[in-house]
Amino acid sequence: MKQFLCAAVLALSASHAFAQAPTASARPRDTAAADGLATAAGHEVDINVGSYTYSEPDAPISIHGAKFGGQYTGTVVLNERQHWFAQADVGGLGGKVTYDGECAPWLIRPNRGSPNGYELDLGTFSPCSESGDVDWYIEGRALAGKDFLNRTWALSPYSGTGIRHLSNGTSGTAGYRTDTYLYVPFGVTVRSRVASNRALSVTVEYDRLLHGWQTTRDSELGGGFVPATPSAPAFTIDSFSDISFTQHSGWAFRASAKYQATRHWSVRPYYIRCDVGASPVNDETVAFTVNNITAREQLSAYEPFNTTNEVGVKLGFTF
Repeated sequence: MKQFLCAAVLALSASHAFAQAPTASARPRDTAAADGLATAAGHEVDINVGSYTYSEPDAPISIHGAKFGGQYTGTVVLNERQHWFAQADVGGLGGKVTYDGECAPWLIRPNRGSPNGYELDLGTFSPCSESGDVDWYIEGRALAGKDFLNRTWALSPYSGTGIRHLSNGTSGTAGYRTDTYLYVPFGVTVRSRVASNRALSVTVEYDRLLHGWQTTRDSELGGGFVPATPSAPAFTIDSFSDISFTQHSGWAFRASAKYQATRHWSVRPYYIRCDVGASPVNDETVAFTVNNITAREQLSAYEPFNTTNEVGVKLGFTF
């Protein structure tokens, strides 16, 4: 079972800030900044609710479920006159998911070159499903950007570095598969005012994967007994080694719209699309016993090309 959770959190738009309206003679030089359209220093805490679907286009595999979590973002203004700012955020989501796909039984075939006279193989694939698998991810980002302002709107491009760590459980084994991704985000926030003089911002972002590290802990699955068939004797699978992959190609697209309903509260729907390319092939070792003779065999595997779509909503509190 190949799976990837991409999970991801969005770059946060700047919080709305109120300013007292000065008289015409005393009005500040930068009207847009005074009216709260510039990125404001402060803190924001979000509560997230979302759902996602992971799929492998070359196989009938789907992993889907709801996730819940939170996020914190801190913003500082580096240069108030030139409108440079920096942000740091950390957050995560988690939940239980369902796997719908294909499974195949282990079997053995005669092989004279093996110490026990057999080699491991897989039988015919058939539809299968598993629910209740625990999935979660955490993500941290460091960003810097600049506001470009006029009287009615602000344009705020930004970039930086992000790292995301995902943990996928299976068959009652928590943390069975983990992924860590280092990426560079390129985004822009457009901010303006709407009805009731509230701020509305739209953020779009493209993330480029720099490097991915993936580990599948097959050693935690243990072993098992496979009964005899008319064509093969009974055998046991004794142990597996872990297997790791590296991933070098991938991207994500993120989009959100944030409405600052009050001075402190905001709501933001969001969408995330992730594509991760296939990894190089790597090997793991499995030990199996037939007729009291143990053999060890190398099995080759790789992480296939996969996509993830996530939608959700965030309720934010700014202070």
